[in-house]
Amino acid sequence: MKERKFVQDAVNRLLITEYIKSETDTAGYGGMEMKRTPFGNNITLHVNKPGLVIGRRGMKVQEITEHLERVFKVESPQIEVKEVDKPDLNPFIVSKKIALTLEKGWSYRRAGNTALRRTVESKSKGVIIRIGGKLSGERARSQKFISGSIKYSGEPARVGMLRGFAVAKLKLGIIGISVGILNSDYRLPDEIDVSPPKIVESTATITEVKGGEPSGTESKTDQGNEQ
Repeated sequence: MKERKFVQDAVNRLLITEYIKSETDTAGYGGMEMKRTPFGNNITLHVNKPGLVIGRRGMKVQEITEHLERVFKVESPQIEVKEVDKPDLNPFIVSKKIALTLEKGWSYRRAGNTALRRTVESKSKGVIIRIGGKLSGERARSQKFISGSIKYSGEPARVGMLRGFAVAKLKLGIIGISVGILNSDYRLPDEIDVSPPKIVESTATITEVKGGEPSGTESKTDQGNEQ
């Protein structure tokens, strides 16, 4: 029974994500975070244009909240809308922008290189863009645009890489765009900080010298004269 509940929760969460993504697609969907709290379910939406999601007098957010309660049986959903600080470092927004440029008639090379340049100029550690489908003929193929450091396996790929996907509908067929960006806040295992060596200042005792000899001592010549 527990296994079935886990599977059902995962499926329900996926359906919720797809619904919210479709409702906020025009506003530049940038990701969603859903957490359970004692007061209900807290849902944080990251979008490029928060005004389109909130709507006039919060009508759009209220509509999404009621739909989540009625259809997906979400208990007391509380939706918070946040604006994405750096849109060119968000894989969801970058992939959607590429899809829109392709639908406007841009060539896939121009769209991919433009998005790659903007992401690199935003000081990303690494980015990979893959555009696949009928790009220039009847036969489907894919083209990759890569810059910086890309992780394909292990924890850096699972945690450090942020991934987004979008679809462009063209006359030749469907074009898929997948974007992977290495999180700038993620610390890679091979990043090591070496502290500079500490310089210890030694205090040396300086003895005053009179006539080439330390003070407080008598030369052998003076001792002989006194005798």
